Amino acid sequence: MRRLKYIHILFCVLLANIVSAQNIQLVENKGEIGVMGGGSYYHGDIASDQLFFKPNFGAFYKKQFNDYVGIRLTYEYIGLGANDAQSANYYDSKRALYFERISHDISIMGEFYFLKFINGNKQFGFSPYLGFGVGGWKSISGKSNLPNPITQRTIVYPINLGFKYNLFGPWNMFGEITYRFTNSDKLDYFDDTQTYTNADGTFQASTSGNDRYFSSKFGISYNLLKIYGPDKTKKAKKSFFKPNKEKQQKSSKKGLFSFLKRN
Repeated sequence: MRRLKYIHILFCVLLANIVSAQNIQLVENKGEIGVMGGGSYYHGDIASDQLFFKPNFGAFYKKQFNDYVGIRLTYEYIGLGANDAQSANYYDSKRALYFERISHDISIMGEFYFLKFINGNKQFGFSPYLGFGVGGWKSISGKSNLPNPITQRTIVYPINLGFKYNLFGPWNMFGEITYRFTNSDKLDYFDDTQTYTNADGTFQASTSGNDRYFSSKFGISYNLLKIYGPDKTKKAKKSFFKPNKEKQQKSSKKGLFSFLKRN
């Protein structure tokens, strides 16, 4: 009797796993859209020992190829800025340079999940992810106490690290940090070859190479799911010229007075 009981329990467990596996296979992740907001930070020649918070927000669309790999198009509104007067470095504080920029950032990145992610499934409802690619940065406004020519646009190389958590159904929350290398050393109006002179003397840049910046943000996303279900049987279309099969079957049956019908 106990053996039958154990066999019954085992059968129920196996049946539940089969049903859940079928449910997993019925949902396919075709892509994702999302919005995000947070802060952006500059790293370059001016006040290099400090991080200056500036507003940052954006949106993205992602095409998902399988459970782990997708390609993502992202737009971000980026604020950048720094001020030598707030630096703890004596040299920088005496130099007293500052700048502010507002810019657009558009990038395309490959994105890779570390874990399998399935919407609506608690077992597969979380994954960290990594992305990298190429993009473009364009300044739309700015100011500085340096009169030198500046970079208005440049190529950027973003590296993105984040995590994603399924809230319910197709809705998710995520957080990520995107670090960007650039092809320019004049995002801050000041490159490594320049000098700046004020009442305290002549000052040079930090010779740290091209400028960089990064953004950290949280957001909400929505997965574009395709749900597969059982095929619906199609009803036969009625035709004026082709008689209905059911009517043909009914007419083929002989009734009591069928002998009176004309052939």
